[in-house]
Amino acid sequence: MKKNKISVGIWAYGMCTERYVSEGYKPFMDFNERIIRIGKLKDLSGIEINYPNDVNEGNYKERMEVMHKSGLAVSALNVELVCEPRWQTGSFSSANIKMRTLAIKSTKGAMDMAKAIGCDTVNLWLGLDGFDYVFESDYAQSWKFLVEGIRECGNYRDDVKLGIEYKLSEPNMKCYVNSAGKALALAIATGCSNVGVTLDFGHSLNANENPAESAAMLLAENRLVHVHINDNYGVSDDDMPAGTVHWPQFIEFIYWLDKMGYDRWVSIDIYPYRDDAQIANQLTIDFVRFSEDIAAKLDVKFYDKSEPKGMSIYRLMNAIKNV
Repeated sequence: MKKNKISVGIWAYGMCTERYVSEGYKPFMDFNERIIRIGKLKDLSGIEINYPNDVNEGNYKERMEVMHKSGLAVSALNVELVCEPRWQTGSFSSANIKMRTLAIKSTKGAMDMAKAIGCDTVNLWLGLDGFDYVFESDYAQSWKFLVEGIRECGNYRDDVKLGIEYKLSEPNMKCYVNSAGKALALAIATGCSNVGVTLDFGHSLNANENPAESAAMLLAENRLVHVHINDNYGVSDDDMPAGTVHWPQFIEFIYWLDKMGYDRWVSIDIYPYRDDAQIANQLTIDFVRFSEDIAAKLDVKFYDKSEPKGMSIYRLMNAIKNV
């Protein structure tokens, strides 16, 4: 089994604000200090950052130099389409043409920036493209806007992939792109081969999916362009270190990424509110490697009625014993 390329989302080293502690649990840490800390993580080679907050046309050369000194490549560039009040009516699906136009402009800018910094993936999390109440939204029109806007971006340049990151809810109570199947449908509807899906392990759990199954489906359609790993209790997007809750599912996820030939980045997307970010990230890296070792030793036999159901768990336990 190959070793996955692992990167870390820079936001793990933020102040970790929440609705109850609006000032956050951590002191502010500037970009350079975050990079230095991330560069000290063992068995890590990449970082995931945001546009235009972390890198933009005015600072990217200076900041790329800092990242290169720490031995970090950029795994994906996220477009800011959610975390500012101006996006409250949505981005690509907004009824306000000015916001739709801005979303397209921002995404094209991120695509250009990605190429400038040696990255081939732009991530689109559409957390405010959705609704809160019934009879609030024109669903058909919103879907049309989503398809048209992302299609325009996909056609802008075919040397950058767009990953649509689906999520059940939050910030909107209901997000339009809320499952692997819907994200795949949107990607296909654009008609652009460079538009695919970002599978976030925790988001998949929240959508009541088995992440391994969703990954296999997306890879079968050649649409899985990026992966986020974390964990949660299935109720909300807790962004806990990988393996803290759903460890058997995570091992199966790693197995299927390898089986289907996934060779792109696996990016840690955690939000360690009250944890030490350095420890939480290193634990996740170590658990990925542990899961790879287990998956490599697994004697996988898919159920065909030749033996009782549940034998797959027995074989998983044997593989763990042999690591």
